[in-house]
Amino acid sequence: MTSENTKNFLEEVEKLLGESLNRKADLQIIFELSAQFKLEKNFEELVFNGKYLNGLMKVLKSGPGIPEVESLEHIKKDLAIKMETLISQIREIVSKSDEATMSFFENNYLQLSQQNLLNLNSLIEDLDRIKKYLNFKKRTN
Repeated sequence: MTSENTKNFLEEVEKLLGESLNRKADLQIIFELSAQFKLEKNFEELVFNGKYLNGLMKVLKSGPGIPEVESLEHIKKDLAIKMETLISQIREIVSKSDEATMSFFENNYLQLSQQNLLNLNSLIEDLDRIKKYLNFKKRTN
């Protein structure tokens, strides 16, 4: 069951950015578990890492056309390390949940398959959006 706080938070993100989250239901679970088990710091780190990863992926996609990008190999290595970190962060947060939720995240995000990487990329885009929202809220408060 999702709390009103979680629903309101994600709706505010969508409203401010003017776009829907790709993986809203799954983000609700992650956010809810973070709040329930006092893992807010873990959630903040996950969001930061998602934003960073999304930036790396954008650079990797357009890197060959950007003269300032000298070493795509370095970016690829950093991407792999940060992706492992993100997977560990998700695993840590969902490890506090029931078996069905842990299994869902394992089967949809954490096992290395082509579909899971697509799911993970969608989640990373959403985490980037949440970070933008949090940064906006910090500047306006």
